[in-house]
Amino acid sequence: MKILLIDPPWGNLYGRYEAAAKVGVLYPPLGLCYLSSYLKSAGHEVSLMDCEAQSYILKDIISEISKFKPDAVGIRCVSPEWKTIKKISEEIRKNFNRLPIILGGPHITNVRIQAFEDIDFDFGICGESEFSIVNLVNSLYDSRAWPTIPGLIWKKDGSIRENQNGARLDNIDTILFPDRSILNKDNYLWSVPKKGICRFTTILTSRGCPFRCTFCSQEKMFGGKVRLRSPENSVDEIEGFYRENLIDHFIFVDDTLTMDKDRVYRICDSIKNRKLRITWEGWTHATTVDKDILKAMKDAGLVRLSFGIESGNEEVLKSLRKGTTLKQIRQVYEWAKDVGLETRGSVIFGLPGETRKTVRQTLDFVKSIKGLDQAYFNIAMPYPGTEMRRQALNGEMGVSLLTEEYAELRRHGNVVMKVNDLDPKYLINFQRRAWREFYFAPRRLLYNFFRAGVKAGIINSIAFIKSFILPVNKGQKN
Repeated sequence: MKILLIDPPWGNLYGRYEAAAKVGVLYPPLGLCYLSSYLKSAGHEVSLMDCEAQSYILKDIISEISKFKPDAVGIRCVSPEWKTIKKISEEIRKNFNRLPIILGGPHITNVRIQAFEDIDFDFGICGESEFSIVNLVNSLYDSRAWPTIPGLIWKKDGSIRENQNGARLDNIDTILFPDRSILNKDNYLWSVPKKGICRFTTILTSRGCPFRCTFCSQEKMFGGKVRLRSPENSVDEIEGFYRENLIDHFIFVDDTLTMDKDRVYRICDSIKNRKLRITWEGWTHATTVDKDILKAMKDAGLVRLSFGIESGNEEVLKSLRKGTTLKQIRQVYEWAKDVGLETRGSVIFGLPGETRKTVRQTLDFVKSIKGLDQAYFNIAMPYPGTEMRRQALNGEMGVSLLTEEYAELRRHGNVVMKVNDLDPKYLINFQRRAWREFYFAPRRLLYNFFRAGVKAGIINSIAFIKSFILPVNKGQKN
């Protein structure tokens, strides 16, 4: 069969921040690449549309369906894109009435049957989907097999039915490498310290996270157990892709890269022993590193590491169940700078229990971290499947939920929770102020302009000015 996989366009969801998003979060759709590997291994033909990377809009999707003539369409779903996905599904129904539509990804996994109330589609696959999508495609027109497919939601005889998620695979070394051949690799460019604008790819060497932060739903996607790929298997994937494509920068998208220090040491040794001239980066938890592991990673090509800061108020930080303290956060940035790494950090404003005083404390704390080169300032969003959404729905910790619309769950220039004295207008303005106050510090201004070369500095500066400096155009959303 012929299967078309679609990663919907998302840039417009960022409103005035779209320019910054395009240079900061345009990753290859790794999950769909995994699905492509499994579908191809089962003998199916696959085409993939990464709409944002290819600058495709709705009419382009319909045109591609007309040309490729797939037997089914699979669409990746995250909550903020729900309105876009609804439009795509409606247009497919209008033009190709009998074409089966399959939805998967975090949103379907978290809302399950409720998704059918909003969108007319045929199948949903919850949780890890590599095996389930092959089983579904193999039995697409044999409904007798559907009740046996783990995580499947489907419609039959006017009713909606669902299967429980299957047992997750313990040995994830046996999972096929993602099929990146299906992508135009020139579409994915990244500013790399001291290298400039480079082609890159992402890699996932573990599934799951041991932490239970209130704003994260990863446990429902990957389960409560953390599963680790072996160092050898992980570096086999890196080496194969590097030698075949001459792309030498990798972003590790593990939730907690350094959870198992011994495994990371072995990954570093393997990279060096195989003489792989690569650079890499990732993100991790402040309690899972020390200076020695950071130095070993740097010696093996690590150039940048990100940590979740989230809040600069100890009580708010504690309420998130991250298990970190401000002292620990400050310490890891000091270590990272000592060994010569570039650093990033994620920050959240408008968390349950917050006030104008605590968000100001957070910004002041972040600005005071001398070792922090780049910060991402987000507005708290109660995504489906998170403890924060339960808090918001129940009105806990000073929260008033302003809307339950999934499409409003945008972290930049938008607010869906009024928290104590943090009204939406104040919070949106404070987010913009935070970007300016942090990056206009002379050291950071100079460093971030020149860190990846003048070309990268100009591109990134233009995106920053468009997103955070220029006034909002009339009729444009924040």
